Amino acid sequence: MIIRNDDVAFDTDIAEFKWFCDLCDEYGHKIMQCITPLGICIPIHVNMSNDDIVKLGGHRTIFHNQELHEYLGARLERVDLIAVHGLWHTHVPTITDIWTCKVLLEEGGLPPTYFVPPFNEGSYPSIICGLKLCQKTDSLENCINMGIMPTTDIVYLHSWRFSNKQFTHRQLKDMFERLK
Repeated sequence: MIIRNDDVAFDTDIAEFKWFCDLCDEYGHKIMQCITPLGICIPIHVNMSNDDIVKLGGHRTIFHNQELHEYLGARLERVDLIAVHGLWHTHVPTITDIWTCKVLLEEGGLPPTYFVPPFNEGSYPSIICGLKLCQKTDSLENCINMGIMPTTDIVYLHSWRFSNKQFTHRQLKDMFERLK
């Protein structure tokens, strides 16, 4: 199974991020790291406008979080996939935004193979800017809550990253244990 880890950005907590990657490694799950190279992601809310999102993000880039950038590069050599997750974490990124993000990530040593739209919004072709679209996937949290197995090879999981965590570390480990 590939776990889609959205919202990897400048404000990613490196300790939590490493814990999650180690857990996925322990259970043999590949991770698709969905990267937003400009601005921040955690306080972004679906009701915010694109202008508000860009303003909130300031001029920080994922490359300013050197520890995260280096860790992603090291993981890429082993197991992870990289996805464009918008240039900023804005609604319906344009082709120019997607292309710019792709180039930034490639130049930063993190070549993407997928595009994952922020908020899962927009209508895009299956290949855009040379990247495979990954938009509609099962939510692993919802599958577990409903007591069913995911039906897609790529699942969406990122609630573990936020302060209002839907799942504790123990619950995530237990969830992975049930998927074995």
